[in-house]
Amino acid sequence: MFKPITHNLARLARFSGRDTRETFWPYALTLFVLAMAASALAVMPAVLGAMAKMQRFAAEHPDQATIRQGPGSYSIQIQGSHPELMPDMGGILPGLAIVLLVFVALVAAAVVRRLHDRGKSGAWALPPLIFLVIGMMLMPRLFGTAPDGPDLSLLPLLFVNNLLYLASLGWLMVLLAGDGTVGPNRHGEDPTPPEARQRRRLPPRPRD
Repeated sequence: MFKPITHNLARLARFSGRDTRETFWPYALTLFVLAMAASALAVMPAVLGAMAKMQRFAAEHPDQATIRQGPGSYSIQIQGSHPELMPDMGGILPGLAIVLLVFVALVAAAVVRRLHDRGKSGAWALPPLIFLVIGMMLMPRLFGTAPDGPDLSLLPLLFVNNLLYLASLGWLMVLLAGDGTVGPNRHGEDPTPPEARQRRRLPPRPRD
């Protein structure tokens, strides 16, 4: 578990060569879990702030709020439209952007080497990143954190962008999960250990 992590951390700026699935996935999944935890921490202050505003509103306007509380549950239902009670997206997005930048910086070279092991160009990793950045640029305008207020005309564009992001990310996952090419390819020697390489080359046993 720790060997793939140390292997990739030592090669953060190495975008050449190849890496196997066994070297890539423990490292990538560890980073993903840490990124999710960091994202939750980045979002938590805004969510708690919105909850505090809703509690104050409910106390000041009991005729417009319904509070439900039970074992392990607590909810506030506010009547009418009150956008001022929503979480501050302007405070959330910068934190999420920092988490994204750190995650990309840590995983980029590993993704490229894994693609090289498949005989693919590292450019296959760019489309999901491009669509994700576009989405994060559109979100402030859509949710009203831009100076000139919300721009709901961007909603269809954001929807299409998100579909393209999910499609390109899904295809990238397929590429990263596949078997590497057997033997050398244009990106370098086969990184598979010799014993595993031999098992991979053995023909299937005939059925009785």
